[in-house]
Amino acid sequence: MAIFLGVTPLVIIFLGVNRLTLSFILGGCMMIGIGLIDDWYKGRGKEFSPWPKLFFQFVAATIIFWGGTRIVGISDWVGEGGFHVFPFWLSLLATYLWVVGLMNMMNFIDGMDGLAGGVSTIATLTLFFIAFLKGEMAIALLSMVMTGAILAFLRHNFHPATIFLGDSGSMFLGFTIAFLSIEGAIKGATFISVMVTILALGIPIFDMVQVIITRLKEGRPIYQADRSHLHHRLLSKGLNQKQVIMILYLIGLGFSLTSLLLFLFFEERNFALFSKLTP
Repeated sequence: MAIFLGVTPLVIIFLGVNRLTLSFILGGCMMIGIGLIDDWYKGRGKEFSPWPKLFFQFVAATIIFWGGTRIVGISDWVGEGGFHVFPFWLSLLATYLWVVGLMNMMNFIDGMDGLAGGVSTIATLTLFFIAFLKGEMAIALLSMVMTGAILAFLRHNFHPATIFLGDSGSMFLGFTIAFLSIEGAIKGATFISVMVTILALGIPIFDMVQVIITRLKEGRPIYQADRSHLHHRLLSKGLNQKQVIMILYLIGLGFSLTSLLLFLFFEERNFALFSKLTP
């Protein structure tokens, strides 16, 4: 809630009230709201069904899709083979998979003090540089606003934490990162831009994939909490919480730097494609 309240006024002040910002704020409100209900249940030792959360995640994704934040197509490799526009149904499906997937990835990884916040900071900083290099200044600004808000939160969230994200915070972070990555990097992107964005989000993506595979192998529901996450596996090796956090931060930074170097390597080809798409 603190991150959301810190970001929203600045979005309105700097980016104005328009379809893009309204869809972001409405979708964010929805994630905060359903997340707070889940947190209320958890705070009383009760379980909240995952299905209402999943339903409202799809509603939030639909809202930003309506606002124009959608994956519209992709090019061959680095754009040399032309740009392929998705039909409406595929654009909607790709947007759903990306937005809902990222919200659940951030929710999955939020299992240790400072982990989700630190990984999100690395992701939003990377998205800032990508958006800035592509000339998407509004998204670059919003990425930096999010980075500042998360850093302020992290001051109180490092081990031993005094405040926590909860489901409301982790889902809002996932929602925001999905929004920023679509608008700033993969809305109408080259294949390389998509790969760069996936690399920038390497930790939550890899964690979610290996958790789902582990739970399916063991015949358990993928939404059922367990200790198969990366941070749990590192803790089981005898590392303490601070050591685990530092290792995962370094891995995240490695993914981030790799993604930026890859983007810069193909920069001229990327910009050539965007100039063709822009009237």
